[in-house]
Amino acid sequence: MKKLFIFVLLVLTSLIISDSNIYSQATRKVLFEEATSSNCGPCGQSNPIFDAWLVANPVNAIAIKYHPNFGPDPMYLANPTQNTERVNYCGINAFPTVNADGILFDCCWPFSASCFTSVLTQRQAVTTPLSITVTDARIAGDSIRSTVVLNLSSNLPAGNYKLRVMAIESRVHYATAPGSNGETDFYQVFRWAYPNTTGVDAPTTTGMYSYTYTYKRLSNWVDTSIYTVAFVQNDVNKEVINSGRGYYIPTGITGNNSSVPSQFYLSQNYPNPFNPVTKISFGIAKSTFTTLKVYDMLGNLVYTLVNGNLQQGTYNYDFDASDISSGVYYYVLKAGDFNETRKMILVK
Repeated sequence: MKKLFIFVLLVLTSLIISDSNIYSQATRKVLFEEATSSNCGPCGQSNPIFDAWLVANPVNAIAIKYHPNFGPDPMYLANPTQNTERVNYCGINAFPTVNADGILFDCCWPFSASCFTSVLTQRQAVTTPLSITVTDARIAGDSIRSTVVLNLSSNLPAGNYKLRVMAIESRVHYATAPGSNGETDFYQVFRWAYPNTTGVDAPTTTGMYSYTYTYKRLSNWVDTSIYTVAFVQNDVNKEVINSGRGYYIPTGITGNNSSVPSQFYLSQNYPNPFNPVTKISFGIAKSTFTTLKVYDMLGNLVYTLVNGNLQQGTYNYDFDASDISSGVYYYVLKAGDFNETRKMILVK
């Protein structure tokens, strides 16, 4: 028994201190950028295909949708200059068009789930030394503070790299179609770029770098639908090196209000141990401000998964731990007076 105890202790210790080179190859989050319009007939027919595919791929696909000057589109009119700048930068002159990591793929027209999956697979096979973590926090009043952490495990090759940070609205709904194509729901809508669409110079040498952006939630934005996307792009060839996203609740994915819990709860993650994705389920008995955070064994905050008001319902969060090392972690749910902690083990 004593030998067994010592063996288990050694295994757990090795999980905590091993894999010191974890950042040598980060998980690529593929950035899909689309130009679309509420006045574009083919967009109205094609967007549901793209939206359904995004719902089915919530972990490694990140989307931004720009609305160009194509008739009186309210999402274009809300920020005409920056929408136009990004569409022009992407070299898009027909709608709808989607690129991935700054690259146009011919197979993505007409839209099909199989094409998007193929492109996602191709891009994820391209290694990257850069990981990006984005944490959004609501500030009392009308602002969001977004913390963007870049972690470079090795130097980037020569280029002109920019960090670009954008506010995205996960769903914009209109009671009646605002344009001519009949669409009333628009997803992953580009709202604003900070400080502008040019961005700021990104680091190119090994190390960890942190940036903080504080921006106001404009009156025509739905607060609970706003999140931040950050990405590093090489202006020499327009390739995106990697991207990251702040937390939001993907429509139809994490929230299940048809199952109404009578009490708050936090379930054990499954699978556990896991590598690298595990599901965390919890119940919210009544609408309240909720946080779900992950800590290491020393009590250091590793991830903020949820940070905002949630409606009554059951929720499932797919936690992707690709960018952290093996070890024991704790996840903590706080909702009103409810506070519960559970342990999970990441084994790589």
